Amino acid sequence: MQVILVSSRFSTARTINLDFRHIVALLGFFLVSVLCGSTALSWLSIHWRLPIVQAQVEAMRTQEMQESEQRARNKLQALASRLGELQAQIMRLDGLGQRLSSRVGLPAPQPPAASIPQGGPFVPALMDETMLDKEIASLVSQVETQSLYFASLDATLRESMVRRAFLPTTLPIAGGVRLGSPFGRRNDPFGRGLAVHEGLDFVAPYGAPILAAAGGVVVNAAFHPEFGNMVEVNHGGELITRYAHMSALNVAVGDTVRRGQQVGALGSTGRSTGPHLHFEVRQNGLPLDPAPFLAPHLARQ
Repeated sequence: MQVILVSSRFSTARTINLDFRHIVALLGFFLVSVLCGSTALSWLSIHWRLPIVQAQVEAMRTQEMQESEQRARNKLQALASRLGELQAQIMRLDGLGQRLSSRVGLPAPQPPAASIPQGGPFVPALMDETMLDKEIASLVSQVETQSLYFASLDATLRESMVRRAFLPTTLPIAGGVRLGSPFGRRNDPFGRGLAVHEGLDFVAPYGAPILAAAGGVVVNAAFHPEFGNMVEVNHGGELITRYAHMSALNVAVGDTVRRGQQVGALGSTGRSTGPHLHFEVRQNGLPLDPAPFLAPHLARQ
C-alpha cells in the first residue's frame, strides 16, 4: 500500500509504502490512545465529581436519619398520648366505681397506682418505645379488670332494680285515706281481748279502688270467712301482699298485675266492723310490718 504525500514544503511528492505490519501498528496505536483517553477522562470525571456525589449521599443519609427520628418521635408522642388517655380513663372509672359500689354495697375495686396518694418533686423519666408499650399493656389490663368489675356491678344494679320493682312500695288504696290500726298488738275489735294485728288498716270511702302495691301474679282471689273478699299477689321470692275485706274482686287467680293496677274495691266483708282495707306483707308465710315499705306515703298522712 502506497501513500503519496504532497505539500508545499516538499519540492517533490513523496511516496510512503505501508505494508500490513504498519497498518496493524497504526490500529494498535489508535486503540491504545482511545483507551488511555477514556481512562483519563473517567478518572478526571470521578476525581472532580466524587466530592459532589459524596455530599449528595451524605445529604440523603442525613435526611433519611432525620425522617426516621421524626417518625420515632411521632410514634413516641402518640404512645405517650395514648398512655395519658388510659391513665385518665382509669382514674375516671375508679372514681365511678367508688361511687357506685357504695350505693349497691359492693366492695370498691382496688384503685390503680395512679390514684394512690403520692408526692415528691417531679423528675422526668425518659421512656423509650418498649417501656411505653409495656406501660400501655399494663393500663389496658387494668381497664379490662375495671370493665369486668363494672359488668358485675351492672348485674348487681339490675338485680337490685328488679327487686325494687317488685317491692310493695305503692300505697294500696287510691284517693283520700287515713291510717287505722297499725301493725302489732291491739285489742280485738270484737272484744275478745289482746290480739296480734298482722297488717295495716286503711280507712277510706266504701268502694274506693284497691291497688296492687307492686307487680306480681295473683295467687288467691276468693272469699275468706275472716278476711272476706281477699286477693293475694305473689311478687317473687315468697313475698306476698294481701288485700282483705273488699266489696268486689277485679282479678282472678293466675292474672299478672302491674304496680298500681286495681285488684278490687274497698268494703267490709268478713270479720270487719266497717269499710276499710286490711293490707298485709308476708315473706315465707311470716307477717312483715308494711309500714317500712310504705314509709314515704305514710309520712304524708
